[in-house]
Amino acid sequence: MSMVMAGGGFRHGQVIGASSRDGGEIAERPVTPGDIAATLYRHFGVPADATDLEHQGRPLRIVEHGEAIKELL
Repeated sequence: MSMVMAGGGFRHGQVIGASSRDGGEIAERPVTPGDIAATLYRHFGVPADATDLEHQGRPLRIVEHGEAIKELL
C-alpha cells in the first residue's frame, strides 16, 4: 500500500521503503499499519504500552505489533 502523511510537524519529503521492480514484493524497510498507528500515538504523546479496556473489562494494548517510524519523528 502507499500512504501520504502531511502536516503535524513530521519530517516530510521522503520515501520510506521500497518495492521490487514490478511492485509485487517489499524490497526494503517494510512499514505496517501498526507502525503507522504507533507513530501517530507517539506524536500525540500516548505511551507505546498504553492500554484500553475491552467490553469485558480486560486490558487491550492500543498498538500491537508496531513501532514508531523514526524517519518521520
